[in-house]
Amino acid sequence: MSTEQKVALASEVYTDYSLPIVLAALQLPRSTWYYHKSNGMSYTEKYHHLREPLEMIARQHPGYGYRRTTPELWEIYGYHVNHKVVQRLHQAWDLPLIRGTKRPKPSGIRQALTAAGDRVNLIAGKEAIGPFRVAYTDFTELIFADGRRKAYLIPILDHTSRRS
Repeated sequence: MSTEQKVALASEVYTDYSLPIVLAALQLPRSTWYYHKSNGMSYTEKYHHLREPLEMIARQHPGYGYRRTTPELWEIYGYHVNHKVVQRLHQAWDLPLIRGTKRPKPSGIRQALTAAGDRVNLIAGKEAIGPFRVAYTDFTELIFADGRRKAYLIPILDHTSRRS
């Protein structure tokens, strides 16, 4: 049972029974009871005034995380808030943290293929190709025995008949 549920249950029955008995039965400390009675709002309710500025920053700068959002919140909107608060609000409100992904640098093989251009396709100019003059292959890794063993399937296909 969560603390909020315990406090809600205790607030329902403490008028019928004495408060120490109710708190002892629920194993709820007296300080927690009084804290929740005076500060009964959730974290997102406490900082609801920051939702609109945080959403504006997230829309304008989708790559910003809490580290960059915190100083911008102070400089532009005037809210001086700890970075931990901003981080927790980002998580609570599912603010978009869209990161820009960069294309990976092309490998050496891709660079060579791109440089070769049309010369890469060796059979494009051929009209009559005899059986097993041109073959294709592929490598497939098969994992079995609960991931402890591997086997490799390497079929060789004929260009003309498309058979192995």
